[in-house]
Amino acid sequence: MRSMSLSSGLSEGGEAVLLAIWKLRGIGTNTVDERQVKAEMTKGPPEGLTPTLQLLEAQGFIEIKDEGDRKGVSITPLGLAILRKIEEDKLQELK
Repeated sequence: MRSMSLSSGLSEGGEAVLLAIWKLRGIGTNTVDERQVKAEMTKGPPEGLTPTLQLLEAQGFIEIKDEGDRKGVSITPLGLAILRKIEEDKLQELK
């Protein structure tokens, strides 16, 4: 059973993927290679990267583009809002 974040309904793996894409500056029209995301992640999602990316895309948090021999991913405005909410919640927990 996957653990879920109380604030967003994302798995820890989903949160880690969003954070990795953000760190690589994959936002809006600026896509990053799926392989770069995998390399950036310190702990991979237990269910694997591809299913996690597909779930995040279905939720509207990321966009996946086929760019020839690679898949480019980027965070949508909704994904940025969710990522910001997650980080705000983590800061609140520190208080």
